[in-house]
Amino acid sequence: MKYLLSFTVLIYLFFTPTMANATFSPFDCNTNATFNYEHGKGSMNTLKYFGTSITIDIYEADKNKAYSALCHALNVVQEYHYLASNFSTYPGYTNIQTINNNPEKLHHIDAKLTELLATSIEWHSITQGRFNVALAPVLEVWRSYRKRCQQGGTCELPSDIELANAAKHIDIKQIKLDVNNNTIQMKPGMKLDLGGIAKGWMVEKVYDQLKADNITAFMINAGGNIRHFGTHPDGRQFITAIENPLIRKYQLEHKDNIEINSGDIYHEIIQGEDITIVSSGNYLNYYTVNGQEYHHIIDPTTLYPKNEGISVSVIMKNKPILADVISTSLFLLPMPEAQALIRRIGDIEAVWFLDEQGTKIATPQFEQYRAKLTP
Repeated sequence: MKYLLSFTVLIYLFFTPTMANATFSPFDCNTNATFNYEHGKGSMNTLKYFGTSITIDIYEADKNKAYSALCHALNVVQEYHYLASNFSTYPGYTNIQTINNNPEKLHHIDAKLTELLATSIEWHSITQGRFNVALAPVLEVWRSYRKRCQQGGTCELPSDIELANAAKHIDIKQIKLDVNNNTIQMKPGMKLDLGGIAKGWMVEKVYDQLKADNITAFMINAGGNIRHFGTHPDGRQFITAIENPLIRKYQLEHKDNIEINSGDIYHEIIQGEDITIVSSGNYLNYYTVNGQEYHHIIDPTTLYPKNEGISVSVIMKNKPILADVISTSLFLLPMPEAQALIRRIGDIEAVWFLDEQGTKIATPQFEQYRAKLTP
C-alpha cells in the first residue's frame, strides 16, 4: 500500500468550534472518528483535529486490542489538539489560545505544553531565527489578506507599516517560560502559533502510545506527516509516495477531469522502516497579486514569504519528533545554510524540489530510502 504524502504544512487550523461548548467530551472516540477492522488490520480516521485528515493503520490480530490501541492513539491526538490550538479554547485546558487572549497574564500550563514550548524556543536560535513560534501577529496579517483574496475579494499585499507594527510583537525573548513551575507570560500584543511543530510533535506522541500498547506494525498519516513502525504483514517495508508539487498544484487550479500520467503524480517513492517523512511546500496555500504568488510560509527575518523553492521533504530516524521544525526551517533557509544545518544536526536526509522545471537536490544518503520497485 502506498501512502500519499501531501504537503499540508503550516496551515493548521487547530479548531473544532462545535466542541468548545457545554457538551464538550474531550476523549470520546466513537463520535470523533471512524474505525474499521478487517483481516487483521485496524484503521482510524478523523477530520476533527489539527485542521487535517489523520489516519492510523495498525496490524493486530486481536480486534479488541486493535480498537483499544486506536482509541488510545486518538486520545493523544485530542489532547495535543486541545493544548496546541490557537483558534479555540476548551473547557479545562489552558492552551495557546488561552495564552494569546491574555498574553501579559501569568498562565499555569500543562507540563506537556511546557515541553513543546521549550523546544520551540530552543529551535529559534538553532535555525537562525527562521523558526519562531511568536510570529503569529505577522502571520495573522498575511492570513487576512490571503483569505480575502481567496474568497473573491481584493487581492493586495500588506503594507510595510502593517508588517512592521505586527513585528513589534514577535521577539521570542519576551516569552517568559518557567519550565520548573510550568508557567508562561508574555508582553502585551504577543501571540503564539505552534503550526510549525505541533502536528509533528503529536505524531511522535501517538507513535509512543501505540508502542506502549504493544502494536508492532503501524503507519500514521497526519495530513502528510508520515510515521512508520515495523514492517508490513507481507514482510516488506512500508512505502510512501511523495506527490509531485507541480502536478498537485495543477490539479487544484484545474478542477475539471484532467488526464495525468500516473508516473508523474509522485516525485519520490520512499521505502523504510521506523522512519518519519515530513514535507514543507509553498503551493497549496497561496494567493496571487499582480501575477506573483505569495504563499503561507513566512520568513521571520524578512516578514515575507520566501520566493525561491517549491518544497522540501525530510526523512529522519533519530529525533523524529523534530521533523516538522526541521522541514520548515530547511524550506526557509538559503540552500548553503540549510545544508549546513543538516550537517550540524546529522541523521537527516532531504530532497528539495526547487523550481517549475522540476530541478531537485538531495542529500548524499537520500538514495538509500528510494524504493526499488519491480514492475
